[in-house]
Amino acid sequence: MAGGRKIVGLVHVLAALAGAGAMFACVFAGSAAAQILDPPGWRTTVTSRPPAPRLRPTLPDDASTGEEDARAFDSGAFGPNETARAPQPVGVDGIVEDAGGLRPTLADDDAAESEGEEDQPRRVRVPQDGDPVSVIEEAAVQDGIIDLNGPGETAEVQAEITEFDLRSPEDIRAFAGEPAGFDPLLLQANEQNPVFSPSNFQGFLLDPYPPIGTKIGSFLLFTTLEANYDYNSNLFASPNALGDSSLEVRPAARLASNWSRHAVELRASGDLSYHDRYSSEDDRAYVVEGLGRVDITSRSNLQGFLAREYGQESRSAINAESAGTRPNITVDRARAAYNQRFNRLTMQLRGNIVDTSYSTNVFDDQTQSNSDRDYMLYEQAVRPMWEFSPYLFAFADISFNQRDYKIPTFSDGILRSSTGERYRFGVSFGDVSQVLRGTISLGYAHQQIDNHLLPAVDGLLIDADLAWAVTPLTVLSFTATSDVAETTTAYSPGVMERNYGLEARHSFTRYLVGNAGVGYMTRNFINTDYNEEQFTAAVGTEYYANSWSVLFARYQHIDFQSSQAQSSYTAEIVQAGVRLRH
Repeated sequence: MAGGRKIVGLVHVLAALAGAGAMFACVFAGSAAAQILDPPGWRTTVTSRPPAPRLRPTLPDDASTGEEDARAFDSGAFGPNETARAPQPVGVDGIVEDAGGLRPTLADDDAAESEGEEDQPRRVRVPQDGDPVSVIEEAAVQDGIIDLNGPGETAEVQAEITEFDLRSPEDIRAFAGEPAGFDPLLLQANEQNPVFSPSNFQGFLLDPYPPIGTKIGSFLLFTTLEANYDYNSNLFASPNALGDSSLEVRPAARLASNWSRHAVELRASGDLSYHDRYSSEDDRAYVVEGLGRVDITSRSNLQGFLAREYGQESRSAINAESAGTRPNITVDRARAAYNQRFNRLTMQLRGNIVDTSYSTNVFDDQTQSNSDRDYMLYEQAVRPMWEFSPYLFAFADISFNQRDYKIPTFSDGILRSSTGERYRFGVSFGDVSQVLRGTISLGYAHQQIDNHLLPAVDGLLIDADLAWAVTPLTVLSFTATSDVAETTTAYSPGVMERNYGLEARHSFTRYLVGNAGVGYMTRNFINTDYNEEQFTAAVGTEYYANSWSVLFARYQHIDFQSSQAQSSYTAEIVQAGVRLRH
């Protein structure tokens, strides 16, 4: 009996302890549930989460692509700007950050284990010092896209859009049908803008038919063919205006790889024009380029770029003549960049070599040499960028250059070889926001001729590439570029050139887009009394007839003023044509 009573007592004690433990667990369970960061409305299964928003231009495996560049040869993009829905970004410790609802869910590799289970509120991993801002984790570099700015630079992705531009200033204004991201840096500057020229940012696109391209094995091929009628009332950019009409044809093709790692792109473009009265103004220009990216790790890569550009000098170039024939310009470029991301910090080291040469031209029945304009440009640069959020970045761009001339300038006998520095500091608003996107910076430029026979060129740099979606149907864009350009003007060490453009684009219907804008350009010839300025106004329309053809028309008015006698002029330009694309 005594043993039985001991067993019964032991059972009661165990039962009491079990009951106390159950009550204790209930209390703590309620406390833990109160600490869940997700509101009740966010509880959902992994398979039912909303898709992530589009983050940045990518090149998908399927047919979901973005807009082709508005003008393949004019913008230098030589192909479309593909966009696709970004993959669901995966964070640390298997947590997926859902950009659509800003809530954490299980990663895809845990979906099989969670299938069939009841929805349970889950804890969010405690943020650690140095973790990225948990709003939208950056998506990995997508297949086929070669980003010379490296990982983490959301506002500036893919390849250059104005590396190659042999057109006159009136043809390259930001409001001439080009969305934000266009960089009107003139070829005459003979130096790419180290902050913005790698940009392929297209602002807020208003294209109802994104081109899909043609899949060729593990590559995608994009092609365009643009033909237009052009009338220029002052073809020679002269006070004595002579007008002429022409037919212009611009074919372009882009072949991009679609690999899981690394990337290769090949691009080609041509510009052919046939004038009615003055065949000396016919264009026979082309550009070929190749880009490559080698992915070392998920946070570092090496990139390379090779290109050749051939064309004729514009009549409105800094050193151009308004009479005689136009010299041919050949530009060979090579660039390499190393990109490394350290969490929120991205670093880029790059180097650039540009070889520019000019052919002879005929003036007053005399052959005129331009060998004094041939030179080599060497550039070295570093570019750190800090990510505060996907909507705000701060960056600096510091570059050094050496310009090497072989012979002195014919006009004054002074060798123009020089060294220079560029310092730029700015902010980027990324390309995720539905209101404001793009980049703006302020900086300082210094260029000094090696022999110090002429003064240095110093000036403030203002660069911008902004797009503001006023409404879903209206986009306002602002572009600005500034740099030191070369000149053969006697006793001038260089030209401080600045360009500004303001453009408005509006979708009247899904298929009809209108644009209007103004542009302003200034040139200050250092150490001389020469100054130039140009005001441009333009309007245009684009009608997207179907997925493979676009009809367009443009009108431009140009008012050029110069401090030199008999150099000011005005011009009217009318264009109408069709753009075929695939």
